[in-house]
Amino acid sequence: MKKLKAFGYAVSDLSTAQIESMFQLFAEYYANVTYEQFRKDLSQKDHVFVLKDKATLEIKGFSTIVALNSTVNGKPVRGFFSGDTVVDREYWGQGTLGVAFLKFLFLHKLRKPFEPLYWFLISKGYKTYLLMANNFQTHYPRCEKPTPPEIQTLINAFSTTLYGDCYYADRGVISFAGQQSHIKDALKEDITPISEDLLKNPRVAFFAEKNPQWDQGDELACVALMTFSMPFYYQLKTFKKLAQRAFSGKKARSEKPRNTGALDPAQEGARP
Repeated sequence: MKKLKAFGYAVSDLSTAQIESMFQLFAEYYANVTYEQFRKDLSQKDHVFVLKDKATLEIKGFSTIVALNSTVNGKPVRGFFSGDTVVDREYWGQGTLGVAFLKFLFLHKLRKPFEPLYWFLISKGYKTYLLMANNFQTHYPRCEKPTPPEIQTLINAFSTTLYGDCYYADRGVISFAGQQSHIKDALKEDITPISEDLLKNPRVAFFAEKNPQWDQGDELACVALMTFSMPFYYQLKTFKKLAQRAFSGKKARSEKPRNTGALDPAQEGARP
């Protein structure tokens, strides 16, 4: 199985060759993209996680980061914005990026342990939203309960700082529709479409309801709280998944019918 390894860079340290490789990958999954706009957007970011194939060291994904500072109810609040993110389809399902970003947040939480630290992300696809909703205990907006006023104030502050009039607070969405100065990229039609089956997941259904024009490039503004318990929570979730897989495999093996010598109807015609 091909595996990824995450590398952290300051955007200013990226080489032209790396940026070109990142753009080529980005253009495979997003429509309405130009190299000039990609470079402009990238230059406004502070850090980037570059995901490389462990064996070949070819770039197979990346996620950009911007440091944010705001004040809510007179108290300082820190945040990190997760911008453009893409992972090659061959490597979907690996937790490499999530682990790298969690370590990044944890280290910054240690620097100022008594000051709230948030992950601010915008989601144009349900997979990005689920990355937050499935891994952070405190996140908003969410299907389980309304967003508290102070958290909504924070979302509004971060969104307005980065996107100005393109943020629509009444919908909690960033939209570049009608903006001639910025052609907004959007996921290609065959990338992570939301099927009827997926809508049975309440979190996916919530995302689709809150951001109905996700396929046109609209982004749902979200935040998640980083706490000292987050790494342990993540490890517990990982352990539970592994345990469930092991149990399922053991159960399947135990339920497999024994070979009694009788011909299995499903094997008829398979013999020479």
